Amino acid sequence: MRPIVICLTLSVLAVACENSANKLIGIVGTGGGAVTQAQATGDWSFTLRKTTTLPCSGGSLADGQVITAHLDVLSDGTVTASTSSWQNPPTTTARPISGLVRLSDGFTDLILNASSGSAAAMELRGTMTATNAFTGTLTDPAPGSSPMFSVGGCEYTTSGTKA
Repeated sequence: MRPIVICLTLSVLAVACENSANKLIGIVGTGGGAVTQAQATGDWSFTLRKTTTLPCSGGSLADGQVITAHLDVLSDGTVTASTSSWQNPPTTTARPISGLVRLSDGFTDLILNASSGSAAAMELRGTMTATNAFTGTLTDPAPGSSPMFSVGGCEYTTSGTKA
């Protein structure tokens, strides 16, 4: 009984001290303020900076690489997959993107797929603001997906702007 009480006490204390964007329990991510459907919809550019969290081996995206996306966001914050896409310039191939922008606070969670039906995908999570900016993290691969560019996985801090 005592080990269980100690474990529960430590868990409660850890959660109580947690104040990052990635919560230990519950829905992860907090935003930076409300955004409208019109503010979230449009053409975005995201600049990537490699972190040291994952090995970034075997063909990862270059540090400083810019990827672009066109987002069509519905009134509930869902990204319309049929009309939204992303590109890895200079390649002009439009690739599928899906996910959501929580309009109440700008929290954004997007899945960038290699192609329709592909198991390879990356996850872009962060905060979109009403001032046409984005800050967050791009992770290759997305949870439950195959890596897209990096054999051992790669994480990038990401800043973005809307055109």
